[in-house]
Amino acid sequence: MTAERNVAVLVGNGLSIAFNPELNLQRITEEVLQRIEKSEGGDVVVAMKEIAERALPYGATSADDFEVLVGAFGAESRTLDVLDTLAELTKPSDKKLRKAIRRVSKFAEQVRDTGISHVLEVIAERSHANVDDSQSLYGLVTAITESFNGRVVIGNLNYDTLLLAALLTVCQREVADMGHGNRFVNVLVDDEVERRVHALRASSADFPSSKRVQLLHIHGSLTFWATRDQTIHAKLPKEMLEDGEQWRAIREETTNVRPVVVLANRRDKADHVAQFPFNLAYEMFASGLAEADRWLIIGYSFKDDPVNNTLRSEFIERDPKPRVLVVTYGEELRRRDVERAFGWGAEDGRSKAWLTINRDGASGAEETASWQAFIE
Repeated sequence: MTAERNVAVLVGNGLSIAFNPELNLQRITEEVLQRIEKSEGGDVVVAMKEIAERALPYGATSADDFEVLVGAFGAESRTLDVLDTLAELTKPSDKKLRKAIRRVSKFAEQVRDTGISHVLEVIAERSHANVDDSQSLYGLVTAITESFNGRVVIGNLNYDTLLLAALLTVCQREVADMGHGNRFVNVLVDDEVERRVHALRASSADFPSSKRVQLLHIHGSLTFWATRDQTIHAKLPKEMLEDGEQWRAIREETTNVRPVVVLANRRDKADHVAQFPFNLAYEMFASGLAEADRWLIIGYSFKDDPVNNTLRSEFIERDPKPRVLVVTYGEELRRRDVERAFGWGAEDGRSKAWLTINRDGASGAEETASWQAFIE
């Protein structure tokens, strides 16, 4: 009997770019800034424009500016949450103060939601690949799922649905993502129309054991939404997001759900990923790493602290080390950067025994010698 072989896969923005260059973060940021500049409206729009101008006064000049912009939209509301807590502790009887803080906090939430809606709307519009690129992505996904006959656990850092679409095309019956197939919730969508949609899975027990391929959007997805009080978490059908009405509904406050994504600067990400559903995704991805002797990392820059911490905490405990294949494009990512993320120091010697870096990009990666060595 053939022994089961498991693989843990981590996917970053480089994979999306490989199969749709318009998902490059700098290009997305440029488009978002243009839409914000063209926006019309009241005080919320004025505030959103001011925040964007303050965060990126010279426009988008690098991929890192994406994180700067989205982090700026959320910073004010988090500060006001702290102020509300302080007011409650220091002046619990001052109802006017608390009321004022909450009023400003609600305004800050509207500004954040309006800005984030523009960001995710642009990504939603670009969440597709042309025919040739789709076939290349299908080839890569097929190679991953067919080369390993055990569990395939994929941690996806992208908000788009490219990888999900490819998995559903290649091996739909084997795939489970974070949307619960048999549990539903009701949400108010655009123009306050009630719609019955799939709930998000609440725990690891909700993932069927019969599905060996798990797709975990560890920083959320375009399709993940929740009510403000976090009592309902839903997965909206991608079709609902394609005509722009749901994004407009956020800006006009005619929907009771908001996107559930980690759109924050590097400093604040740790707080975000400790919350549901990201904590569940991280927990399950860590389990996937623990159960696999092969780790495949595609298009990831190794600049995300919570992700690096998850990789490192599992890696340093392993003996022997898992075999790691990093697929990137070009020379920007240094071997030392990868080693440092895994906690591998100079005193540990050369990393060649466990680490291979393929610098030719994701498209066609499954046809390279490094891939063949990785799956042996």
